[in-house]
Amino acid sequence: MGNSDGKVVFITGAAGGLGTALAHNFAEEGFHLFLSDKNEVRLREVMDELAGKGCVVAGEPMDLADASAAREIGERAFRAYGRIDVLINNAGVSQGKSFWDLTEKDWDLVLDVNVKALFFVLQATAKHMLQRGGSIVNIASVAGRLPRPTLMHYAASKAAVISITQSAALALAGNNIRVNAVAPGMMDTEMLQTLRSDFQKASAGSAAGQPDVSIVPLGRIARPQEIASAVLYLASDASAYVTGQTLNVCGGISMN
Repeated sequence: MGNSDGKVVFITGAAGGLGTALAHNFAEEGFHLFLSDKNEVRLREVMDELAGKGCVVAGEPMDLADASAAREIGERAFRAYGRIDVLINNAGVSQGKSFWDLTEKDWDLVLDVNVKALFFVLQATAKHMLQRGGSIVNIASVAGRLPRPTLMHYAASKAAVISITQSAALALAGNNIRVNAVAPGMMDTEMLQTLRSDFQKASAGSAAGQPDVSIVPLGRIARPQEIASAVLYLASDASAYVTGQTLNVCGGISMN
């Protein structure tokens, strides 16, 4: 997808299922990588695996629940290579709870990472794209487009990601910085297994909002690599005239 050799991609949440797939996809395209995740052990495993394949990779662990940490990791990513061409805002948390059981602490947990940290990473990184332009891809979710009775705070956070994507695209278009989002549906990762477990605890026998493959028109859940391919498209020059968009990659669960 164009000449990516020597370009730098900064990926948050790089130790999870999707984050790992993203790192491998961008490495295969010739990008230099800066990876971050709060799971230091798993992050190091991913980095060592990529380095063993000859990839150029750097990174640091960081818990983005704190806004100052979100800003700091953007600065560290820039210092590692002296440039950032692509940001993939992938770090996120999910939690299933019933409407009646949601607490202020639950809301803070999800919004601090999925919304505030995403914005401050974006802000800190975009500053270093002002001269040469760049591409930013935020990871949203079809939950941000559809009602989710046992994921209300998570769904609200992903709706915010879609809104931030559109607003940032307008704010940064004059600097040739494109901002888009990908909205995955169900994906074969540990997060999906956690959500299924949470659903069983929160649903009290109701099927509403259940994360089940029966709701997917294509009849299966996604592989992380399939989501990563869509992200790579939006990050690359192949989508040079695309900004402010949210691409559903969900097997047809949402079609708007």
